[in-house]
Amino acid sequence: MCDVDGYTSSAILWLYIKDIYPDADLNFIVHDHKQHGLSDVINQIENDFEHYELVICPDSASYDVEEHQILHDMGTDCLILDHHDQAYDDNGNPIISHVQGTVVINNQLSPQYTNKSLCGAGVVYKFCELLDNMLNNNLAYKYIDLVALGEIADVMDRTNVETNYLMMEGLKHIRNKGFKTLLESQSYSLKEKGSPPFDGLNTIDIAFYIAPLINAITRVGTKVEKEVMFKCFVEPDALVQSTKRGAKSTDFETAAEQTARVSKNAKSRQDRLKEKAIDNIIFKIEKEGLNNNNIILVEVDDDDEVPQELTGLIAMAMVNKYNKPVMIGRANSDNLVQGSIRSNSNFAGLPSFKQFLESSSYVEYVAGHDNAAGFGVYGNKIDKFIRFANTNLKAEDFENCYIVDYILNAKDNIQPLLNVIGGHPEYFGNHIDEVKFVIKDVPLTNVQFMGTNKDSVKISYNGIDYVRFKDDEFAMLTTDKNNDLTVYGRVNINYFAGRYSTQIFIDDYEFNVSSSKYDF
Repeated sequence: MCDVDGYTSSAILWLYIKDIYPDADLNFIVHDHKQHGLSDVINQIENDFEHYELVICPDSASYDVEEHQILHDMGTDCLILDHHDQAYDDNGNPIISHVQGTVVINNQLSPQYTNKSLCGAGVVYKFCELLDNMLNNNLAYKYIDLVALGEIADVMDRTNVETNYLMMEGLKHIRNKGFKTLLESQSYSLKEKGSPPFDGLNTIDIAFYIAPLINAITRVGTKVEKEVMFKCFVEPDALVQSTKRGAKSTDFETAAEQTARVSKNAKSRQDRLKEKAIDNIIFKIEKEGLNNNNIILVEVDDDDEVPQELTGLIAMAMVNKYNKPVMIGRANSDNLVQGSIRSNSNFAGLPSFKQFLESSSYVEYVAGHDNAAGFGVYGNKIDKFIRFANTNLKAEDFENCYIVDYILNAKDNIQPLLNVIGGHPEYFGNHIDEVKFVIKDVPLTNVQFMGTNKDSVKISYNGIDYVRFKDDEFAMLTTDKNNDLTVYGRVNINYFAGRYSTQIFIDDYEFNVSSSKYDF
């Protein structure tokens, strides 16, 4: 269990088994770091092998053939319920487990099952539905809220009818007490949607306010905090030792209460670690001139203070800063540099960074999505790979190419249109893109600077608030009242202090001065 999908898929199966066999002897193992599969827990299983007759791996382990064999040699069966794409060996051959006693159920590997947008939670749910049919039960539906949480957090494609149904139906029927407690802990942000019966919840709410709490614990939480978080979903009322400041050894709280509080602290801790690591990475990039290359590849070590679990988040921050694809990794004992890639799907000449890497002969593997994945490249191939990238890519490839739904003028009466579209956030998210606007001629006559550092900006005009967060350069440029602005962004209907307001979140901008260098 290393992310939301891992926790929800595991919780669904755990609760289902307990529903059928309340006395079932179940145990769970959480990863020390943000990892998938059996490789880093197989020793723990071996050391306690007499305890396990069956090892079940939700959301992982389809391709851990070596570990499957170890389990077989121990006399332990293995059930895989996974959704990760086909993996290949060093010779380009597909990895398929034929180990006796191991059963792999993976929608990506089945030519007969057409829905490839089920994550681990979805695969487990379909498995439980099959068990329902075999056992003449109707239990799986009880956990459809956890299916929705897993599908949304794993960014599954809701343009698939089945996947969209699981998301929407799950959000209409929030039953899991741990899930409810997390929602209630975000009532300030979610407003009335953060209280029972949780009416109006949408995929963006979950992606922005709930998934990051769970992921924060998986990234920077202690092993005990991760274990308590699993209990939050399967035994939410279980009493655990209180970790509140000043708590005594005799003080206890429920697993759900502790997770709701700890997740907020973990998110704050993660943000602090991330900001420090970003500063360190920027220093390293500038010092070593890595930004002179078409792809920024940063090899880090312990002195750089970059937590392994935050590599992907930091890489994305570097993409936003340098407007180039980024790879951040660290070398293992075999000098294989492993880490995370991130890129921008809006790059005109590089829609799939993963595909570009796979087309080279230098990268050992790329596992994941087009622009967010894990990678491995041997240290002695890095220089050749960088030369390959510098030769086969050019600066024009990284120009942002936006698909725009409306081009409007700020002086016109555009608020009614924005209100209609902004009033239905439930239509968007998970591969259904929000409506994108270009709005021209926004005057800088009513500018408000917000936040502790005054680096967030709100520009109010003609009933619309144009908002950009934490961009000190943008804040500085908006002080020139003689300019006006063209913005690219998304609409949001904000509710605060009993008042609704129409907002445009500014994703990119252009100042309308002939000598401006601040272009899209």
